[in-house]
Amino acid sequence: MPVPSERLAGWLAPKWMVAAVALAAFALLVNYDLRLGLAAGALFAAVALVWLYVALRYGSLSGVPSVRSSIVASAEAHSRNRRDAEAHTGLAAKQRPDPAERP
Repeated sequence: MPVPSERLAGWLAPKWMVAAVALAAFALLVNYDLRLGLAAGALFAAVALVWLYVALRYGSLSGVPSVRSSIVASAEAHSRNRRDAEAHTGLAAKQRPDPAERP
């Protein structure tokens, strides 16, 4: 059964760690060579803009509920209904015969 994905504690999401490493790399490149740092900064900015566009258009920032969360909710509701039905009837789920054990 699918389970909801767990986030790291607080603000420590992987995307922020990646952004911090990219910012540190940019700072190192600017200190090493200004032109190389500016080129890397332009590349980082382009990647950030593409990510922002995709996130706003299709992803988590679009406001649309994710498909995965609706599947998880459906699976939880299904298992809850099954447990309630078993508790209500007092019967456990019957096990089906294994086709490999046929004579």
